[in-house]
Amino acid sequence: MDNRILDLFMKENDAWDDMITRQSREIPTLERRLSEIFPDRKVMGRDTLANVTFLRAEMQSQERQMVELKSDLAAQQSLLANFMRSNTDPLALQPENSQNILRERIKRVERTFLDLKCNFLNYLATIM
Repeated sequence: MDNRILDLFMKENDAWDDMITRQSREIPTLERRLSEIFPDRKVMGRDTLANVTFLRAEMQSQERQMVELKSDLAAQQSLLANFMRSNTDPLALQPENSQNILRERIKRVERTFLDLKCNFLNYLATIM
């Protein structure tokens, strides 16, 4: 496989990693904001408690997905670096296939994050 393509994949992964890092930093802020608005669970109504619990669970799920994705990105970067060093082409499609799979997972996690943030902000808008 051409090293230029591998280099482009590595740059793409760096950009994805930066994006995931920025988004993962937003989640604690969203959780904090939720805690500030609803400081005491005992005072909340049943519906409000269910909504807040759901949002918190979604935030935790999103954080887990992002941690797994960052780990997989690091593994892909290592694989790409090994292919660049080896200059052999026995499994030329392996990096490309794994890159495509990773790219689709990243897009899915990004969409999920944007949906979570949108739902969070819409919920806040309806209660305020």
